Amino acid sequence: MTHVSELIDNGEANSSYTRTNILTHSLAPIALKFWENRPTDGIIIGRDVPSRAIARLLSHMIVYEPVDEDLRVRVAGAAIRNRFPRDIADLRMSELFNSSDFPVRYNTVMEAIKIGEPRLVCITHNAGEKRDVELFRLELLILPVWSPTRDARWATSFCFYF
Repeated sequence: MTHVSELIDNGEANSSYTRTNILTHSLAPIALKFWENRPTDGIIIGRDVPSRAIARLLSHMIVYEPVDEDLRVRVAGAAIRNRFPRDIADLRMSELFNSSDFPVRYNTVMEAIKIGEPRLVCITHNAGEKRDVELFRLELLILPVWSPTRDARWATSFCFYF
């Protein structure tokens, strides 16, 4: 069976990346509540993540560390294999996405980190002769977080698949 990442890499499918103001996935309210109830000093990897509050979401989570104009995947939950056929931990974002997808994804994560506010995104993957067949859709909630040592800003992304 061909995986969606192979179709995208081979040019047989494309991605549409759209910023949004609302998430519709049934698990999204848990992640949004986690953000709303964050400690006053922010979310810290190792202290606040993982936690019981988001236990149901850990398989949907990616933790990114900014490194040399790129983002290194520190942790990636099992649900991420809906998009990638392998464990992506320790890979860089530039290794995961083609040259047309990387900049918008990187910039959105970095914007969340710099501004200190969440970013919401809807992504559709389409194939077919006219790119009119939706393979699957996902929603992302990108949150700024602190590294375990609290000396650097990282990001976490909750990926909700449809």
